[in-house]
Amino acid sequence: MTNNATPHDTETEYEKNQRFNLLVSYLHSFRYRNILTLFKSVTGDAKGKPINVVDIGCAHAKLFSILNERFDINYTGIEIDSGFVETARSRYAHNLNFRVIHDSAANALQNLKHVDIVVALETFEHIPEHDVVRIVEAVAVMKPRLFVCSVPVEIGPAIWLKNIGSLICGYMRHTEYGWRETFWAGLYQLDKLPPHDTGHKGFDWRWLAQTIRHNMKIIEIRKFPLAILPTAFSFSVFMIAEPRQPVLVS
Repeated sequence: MTNNATPHDTETEYEKNQRFNLLVSYLHSFRYRNILTLFKSVTGDAKGKPINVVDIGCAHAKLFSILNERFDINYTGIEIDSGFVETARSRYAHNLNFRVIHDSAANALQNLKHVDIVVALETFEHIPEHDVVRIVEAVAVMKPRLFVCSVPVEIGPAIWLKNIGSLICGYMRHTEYGWRETFWAGLYQLDKLPPHDTGHKGFDWRWLAQTIRHNMKIIEIRKFPLAILPTAFSFSVFMIAEPRQPVLVS
């Protein structure tokens, strides 16, 4: 386990946007902090063996850097963007426990076996929904110990809070929306928005939760930034699922 922290002078624009200001950086940190608490809870069952991790939509493989500093892991990232793949390999390919597959997750998952934890952080909102269904089905067939994903909440009053806050602090997230679209999304009227494609606009996390639920058992849904808030006012959700046990027929 080594320290693979990325110096700020080598950051990409994507990474700089994630730490645009203290608030944005704070909100983006929740997914990683919760991953760390989750890994701490499962390392006791590893029996001294490395944890085999698959990271769907790994981008620059920041998750590898965070986990590799603290845990004994074998990491496989899956990323379809060639620029992200190049950056990830340039930073981490010298680690024997690191690899990144340049392919779609729907293809790559079919060739992976003996996986302990599959992770998808802020990924599924950027994948066409028909492909997400295939990916979730493929994960269910793999039967990892845990499947973990986080996605933004883009419906209900939360989207009003996020887009108005983005405007006030000079961030760029609200520019994906027109203000009429923000208004209607806040009222759950997604039929008044264009169909969801690969951005945030029109994404409905509830659809994803139901897709996961059809294939696995959701054991916990965490809400960010405050667990006590209803989902309507949460900025993102963090879902943890496990394989369903086969039904025994007597």
